[in-house]
Amino acid sequence: MKCFDCAALGDHVDAVAICADCGAVCHNHAHVTALWLTRTMVMNRVVAVEPPARTIRCGIYQAARDAAPATGYAAAS
Repeated sequence: MKCFDCAALGDHVDAVAICADCGAVCHNHAHVTALWLTRTMVMNRVVAVEPPARTIRCGIYQAARDAAPATGYAAAS
């Protein structure tokens, strides 16, 4: 499988991951971010599970997520 972003530029680079939103990406186009999973404990207390999972996105989707934070959610700290 080849990197989608590289193919758009006319290059043929092997993909190393799959973007969580669109398709295959190479090492240069992959952006890895932490994804904090949670679970509900006693008394409906929500806690983060360690260690965080990882999410891989291409540059386009990562830039879109960085530019427009989701509304209606508590800010991550």
